Amino acid sequence: MSNEQHNLKNSINKAKKTPININEDTNEQFNIYQNQSDEPQFDVNYEENGTSEENHIIEEEKRDIHEKARRKQIEKPLKIFGVICIAVSIVPFIAMGGSKVDTSQSAKNALENKVSTALSAGTILLSKDENAQAKDYTITHKSEIKDTKIWVWDYAAEDGDYVQVIVNGAPVGEAFMIKHKAKEIIAPAVGEVQIKGIRDGGGGITYAIRYDVNGTSYFNGTLEGELNTYTLNKE
Repeated sequence: MSNEQHNLKNSINKAKKTPININEDTNEQFNIYQNQSDEPQFDVNYEENGTSEENHIIEEEKRDIHEKARRKQIEKPLKIFGVICIAVSIVPFIAMGGSKVDTSQSAKNALENKVSTALSAGTILLSKDENAQAKDYTITHKSEIKDTKIWVWDYAAEDGDYVQVIVNGAPVGEAFMIKHKAKEIIAPAVGEVQIKGIRDGGGGITYAIRYDVNGTSYFNGTLEGELNTYTLNKE
């Protein structure tokens, strides 16, 4: 085969291949387009929907805040009223030093008789002082003990009353303010125990004294500078 024939053959072959390449390119482009069409398509309104949902949440939070503020405005006066009621209810309790007035029948009997074997040391009979008639007592017992405990306290209001305990003519310690909490003192089971009024805090000096030797409490009163005498005898 001559060179001219060979070149002509090559030209014919190239011409035949050219449409095939074009078709291949076309098919490839079609496949790419088809693949793109098959991919998931996102909603163009997604961003708009998300913003709408966020706005809804914000509005809900605003409503919650306004509702809480409204409730606080309603509850605040009620809380203040409750605090006032509590304060009013505890003022008398504080004034009594945290002690409660005994209103039992035994307490009523003690107020009438000024003597009780049923009430313990520290019992409160009155919320405020009342001038009590001063009285002396003779205590007779059968105990063989040499010394006995006595307790002294204020059975009315703690208002600054002061007394001093004197045993057989000698003071036992310094004068002290009588309170609802009973003060314990050791005294002889036979002899004289005197309660001397030192200072009246107002309304008279009201006090109570209990003797362990006979298990009896005496509700008494005195004046500044005056004495109540308790004479203890053994049978």
